[in-house]
Amino acid sequence: MPESQPSKRRLWGAALTLLGTLAPIFFILPLIATEARHQAANEAGITAAVVRHQIENIVMHAEDATRTLAGASLDRPCDAVKRNITRMSTLRPYFRSLGLVQDNQIYCWSVYPDVTTPLYAVSPEGEIEPGLTITPVSGTLLVPDRPAVQVSYGVANGRGAVAFVDAQYLYDIKTAAARDGLYDIEILLGKRRLPLLDPGERERPAHAVGDQTQVSPSDIYQAEVRVTVLKHQIDSFRRDIWRNYMAFLVLACLLCGYLTRRYFNRRVTLAADIRKGMRNREFHLAYQPVIDLETGAFAGVEALLRWHHPSAGPIRPDLFIPVAEDNDLIAELTRHVFALAAADLRALALPPHAHVGLNVSARHIARADFVDDVEALLRRLEGGTPIVLVLEITERAALPDSDVARANMRRLRERGVKWAIDDFGTGHSSLACIEQLRADYLKIDRAFVNSAGTEAVSAVVLEAIIGLAHKLDLTMVAEGVETAAQSEFLRARGVQFGQGYYYARPLRARDLAAWRRALEQDRRQEDEVPACLSSSAGA
Repeated sequence: MPESQPSKRRLWGAALTLLGTLAPIFFILPLIATEARHQAANEAGITAAVVRHQIENIVMHAEDATRTLAGASLDRPCDAVKRNITRMSTLRPYFRSLGLVQDNQIYCWSVYPDVTTPLYAVSPEGEIEPGLTITPVSGTLLVPDRPAVQVSYGVANGRGAVAFVDAQYLYDIKTAAARDGLYDIEILLGKRRLPLLDPGERERPAHAVGDQTQVSPSDIYQAEVRVTVLKHQIDSFRRDIWRNYMAFLVLACLLCGYLTRRYFNRRVTLAADIRKGMRNREFHLAYQPVIDLETGAFAGVEALLRWHHPSAGPIRPDLFIPVAEDNDLIAELTRHVFALAAADLRALALPPHAHVGLNVSARHIARADFVDDVEALLRRLEGGTPIVLVLEITERAALPDSDVARANMRRLRERGVKWAIDDFGTGHSSLACIEQLRADYLKIDRAFVNSAGTEAVSAVVLEAIIGLAHKLDLTMVAEGVETAAQSEFLRARGVQFGQGYYYARPLRARDLAAWRRALEQDRRQEDEVPACLSSSAGA
């Protein structure tokens, strides 16, 4: 058994309200993920900078010691400088040992016996070069199983001083900065950027730099720190952000759900108000005059539906027309418009064969009863002043490609009804619509008319539309004409008719006749001016 309309409406209302309530969550999810990544990147950057600064401080002590040794003790016998080297190694922090180098051989140690040791026996570099050099080593002579960092200062090739820094200091810095495994920290040293290995770790290349890795290179030493945020830390940031946003998110969900429900209820209520408004005669038609641009004469009107709600006041057509279409009220509303137009015909006092434009919906045209509705209007118009009925179809909704729609248009064309494409160029497939409808009139949208005579892109489109209409032998009506310059521009390019505030605002039926009389009087006065001037000149 099919569901009743109210039940369907309630289900739709509940579904839309639920979606509206959850909408802030869907919007905030990517925001939270992005914010968590940014926070992780900031934390990693700060951590990398702190570790790099600590490494620079350690290397600075080693540089100072090796420079001092190279300047004061090099080339002197080991017996003469041994005590000073030992004292410097003991009193200064971080050092495992210090040594002096001649011909790439360490000939004097701070802690080892006085033996000469080739540099390649303790260092992968194997030789000392001028300037400061930093190299990670797997161990030293007395402590071969614990990595160290060799800091060498050379005054010439093969000559200088060397300091071995215990890598444990760097491990302690890494451990403290990693904060119980929240970050993966890698220290790269030397001109080849070799990674500082953990005890027992074999030689390996540096880890690849990923999206979550922050790199902090030293500007003064051969050192670089890479900090990668691990996934569980990013998840922790995300949870913290969720907690921070939670109060706002709950309020946003409740507000969006409330507004969605109100919007749905408003549309449902508006549909009911449309039905009620038709019964209570709240709708009326305003008629905008159409002017022959060549002669300036009155050519007809376009009927515009207006609604004055008893409590909400005037409601714009672009608000209530979509509601009528969505709630299957458009055919009933169009029939109501037809009835209003027929009732206004006597008060309009139109001249014979004036054009009366009425807007119709593409959905209504595709209905089997559309022709009956129009023919009922034509019968009501019979017996009075003959007029030309023009049905205007807006391009904003696609015309259904159906046999019923084509048959309806063909039958009404045989009855003398004219067809117009409204808002041309702003909606669905204009050329296809012209071919399908076989229109008599093409109405140029105000958006293009407003650009007449300017350098705007829409002005180029306006020229193209006018050229197309001439080639297809379509009569043109320009909407929204607001200035004399626009009117003259359109007339000079062969546009036949115009409507807009420059000529007149939409008028009630009772006011149109008075406006027409004033228009005719102005035209007669313009025609009489040359004759008066001529008689004055003869006198």
